[in-house]
Amino acid sequence: MTENARKNWGRLIKYHRKQQGLKQDDIAVGICTPSYLSRIENGVVVAEQNVYEMLLARLGIDLESEVANLELKHSLLEKIYAKLLSNETLTQNELARLESYQTEAFQQEVDVLAGLVYSRYLSSIDSLTAARELLMKIEPFITWHQDRVTQMYIGITTYVHISFLDFEEIILREEQLHVSNYMNTTSRFEQANYLYHLAFAHHRYYSFQQALYYINLATEAFTHHYKPLFQLKLYSMKGVILNALHRFKEALLEFEAGLELLRNVSAIQTPRQWSSLYNNLAYCYECQGLLKEAMSYYEQANSFEEDLHIVINWMRATYQQDDEETLLKLFTNYPRERFIVLHHQYQRDLLKYASDREYTLNKLKDIEELVFPYFSEQEYYSLTLYYAPLWAVFYEEIHAYKRANICFKHAFIASEKVRQRMSS
Repeated sequence: MTENARKNWGRLIKYHRKQQGLKQDDIAVGICTPSYLSRIENGVVVAEQNVYEMLLARLGIDLESEVANLELKHSLLEKIYAKLLSNETLTQNELARLESYQTEAFQQEVDVLAGLVYSRYLSSIDSLTAARELLMKIEPFITWHQDRVTQMYIGITTYVHISFLDFEEIILREEQLHVSNYMNTTSRFEQANYLYHLAFAHHRYYSFQQALYYINLATEAFTHHYKPLFQLKLYSMKGVILNALHRFKEALLEFEAGLELLRNVSAIQTPRQWSSLYNNLAYCYECQGLLKEAMSYYEQANSFEEDLHIVINWMRATYQQDDEETLLKLFTNYPRERFIVLHHQYQRDLLKYASDREYTLNKLKDIEELVFPYFSEQEYYSLTLYYAPLWAVFYEEIHAYKRANICFKHAFIASEKVRQRMSS
């Protein structure tokens, strides 16, 4: 029995003693002093194994059977966690067992692990608020040692932060606490997962060089593993980061590697994976001004799964290509009420008004004052950098130069924000 396990048995003794309404004197007599028992229960000292056996026996608990049960729970929790990391579906039996392990007490390490794994499961089914609430209950039990509880807590909270778009939280925690050091003794796959999420967070925070650094570390940690879906994520994420750095040829190589993998592994050939990869390819071509290629890939992306983010991208590329016929079809097929994400609605409004070309000062101003402050508040700097200069040109066409300057200022501020984060 490890020292850490014995500390957990001390907590177990305390829990069962209180459950049975016994005082420390009641169970310590003939085994140890009550003060020594107090230190055992609070993890201040680690006793000999026979002391734990006698104390537990007095409480009617057989240590050998408890150890076997504990090992079984640990094994199953690790199996379930590994499946969740690999995006595999849990069996009904696995889910039922996981749910049966849940407790409010967190008396042992295994109770905390069970809560953490269940939180990860909740986030996998998009029960994000419940996942976060459970993590908040568990947080006081995290000791921040290089143990399994701390490692799972880091991996799972990072995943939940990603789900809530809390990118800065992930970045600051790593910078201030260097939590990746706690992951050094985990499996290489777990390390790669954490590093991938760090790269993701940095990319979304516009710190692209740091994103590239972490995606390279993730790729290195993942070497020699056969998990095609995660490999596809690495290809895609690296391609997206390289594209953000305007290293387009290198980005295309990553996307093409992803396509090759996707074509050859049927197990990962889902509409979501096809649409995501084609969308990334399309955006890479759009960023290079190769708009016909971009439109073609956006159309392919949308044919697999109607993701309205892809539709907006397709509209934007079509507007830039000045393909009025295709743009009209898109506006007809995708009216505003189909979009539920606010920045999608706003982009559709911008593109629809821009394509109508009937500019008036009041209408331009109404849209500007509604949309650009929202983009700034949500840190959608790339959207501001595209649409604000466009709006400035429209103002100039009707000789509203002061309003045009305001739009150029929006773009300048967004550009400075991105520059600062890229250089940090």
